[in-house]
Amino acid sequence: MIKILLVEDQADLREIVRMQLEIQEFLVDEAVNLTEAALKLERGAYDVVILDLKLPDGTSISLFDKFPQKLASKSIIMTANATVPSVVEAIKKGAFNYLEKPVEEELLIAQVKKIVQLNHREDRYRSMESEMGSDYRFEDIIYESKQMAEIIDRAKILAKTNNTVLIQGETGVGKEVISRSIHNFSLRKEEIFLPVNCASIPSELFESELFGFEKGAFTGAVSSYSGRFIQADKGTLFLDEIGELPLPIQAKLLRILDENVIYQLKSKKATKVDIRLIAATNKDLNDEVNLKQFRGDLYYRLKESSLLIPPLRERVEDILVLVFHFIKIYNHIYNRAVTRISKEAESYLLNYSWRGNVRELKNTVKSIIPFKKNNTIDLDDLSYSIIEGKEAGKKQLPTLDEHEKKYVIKVLKATSFNITRAAEVLGINRPRLYRKIKQFQLEDTVQGTDTQPA
Repeated sequence: MIKILLVEDQADLREIVRMQLEIQEFLVDEAVNLTEAALKLERGAYDVVILDLKLPDGTSISLFDKFPQKLASKSIIMTANATVPSVVEAIKKGAFNYLEKPVEEELLIAQVKKIVQLNHREDRYRSMESEMGSDYRFEDIIYESKQMAEIIDRAKILAKTNNTVLIQGETGVGKEVISRSIHNFSLRKEEIFLPVNCASIPSELFESELFGFEKGAFTGAVSSYSGRFIQADKGTLFLDEIGELPLPIQAKLLRILDENVIYQLKSKKATKVDIRLIAATNKDLNDEVNLKQFRGDLYYRLKESSLLIPPLRERVEDILVLVFHFIKIYNHIYNRAVTRISKEAESYLLNYSWRGNVRELKNTVKSIIPFKKNNTIDLDDLSYSIIEGKEAGKKQLPTLDEHEKKYVIKVLKATSFNITRAAEVLGINRPRLYRKIKQFQLEDTVQGTDTQPA
């Protein structure tokens, strides 16, 4: 039976959509906010996820960063305003489509069935995709750039050690691909590789999820749970988005790395573990340390061996080889025969900013191939999947970063460089504004000004 997660805070609309889906004999699970949706996505798998864009505790866009595999190509966004930038961002992050409220029943059911059909077909051919370069081996990683060649060479050397490895880079650059390749090239390759996305774990569950607990440790603990560290014993534990770890958990992680023992929740007995830790983050942990959001001692322990993967826009040589790689994969999956890219489309691809990096590029190709009836990807194909205007391939347009930088400067000047006031105007917190100042190289601009709260 097809299982669907419906995330909508308006009870009347949620009831209507649920009834429409159940008439089609779909099994519907419901959530009313981001917190509830995250818990359900963490615990279960769904064939389709229908997300209201705006929820009481935030926008559903944040779920795409926490659950990219569970939402990419399986999610439908419901919104009252299809022109808002958030809709564009959701599509870039992998949403299959969006529907405007009030949602038409026939269109909704058609979209759900299309998602099920396409993903069922992809599941049938997943082994074929694995054979063609997604098997997480160094020799299967696709690149042409010198930067990636140097990273792969360094990663191969690190793989043969037992060092803790820290992989840094923007979302979608391939941090998990590199981490799995390190594991598969290491002496632990016959043991388990256990990935954990720290961003998807509710803050109150970190300790029990990572370190485990004994029966009766808390209300509802009717049996013991080993925890991720014990589950990964003898193998590799991959902590993705490690920058999301709460400070108390960071202290315990440092102790584990130093002593190779863990203490389960409410247990006085030490359990010895033998793991190889690989951590990844899209944050600048050095900045987080300066802002007291991340422990300095843990950061220096993690970075004993580090890799920094540059964003796709900084290694343009890799773009077209990746495009043709994904074309080959999805030609097989969707039984198509695309072999060419028009000059206009090629120029567009090379000039596009790829803020979602390799993941966005892959989703772009995936969204095009099923609908191709000829052998060439042209500019019109891209206009449906990349919403930045057709002129991007003809001339270099100002990037979103450039627009954002100008706006940050404008707000800083308008608030007389008062960081607290500027952060309030921008709708972000002080640590994030400090990161923006460093990202846009504005340190000299604010140096010597009064940045203390008024």
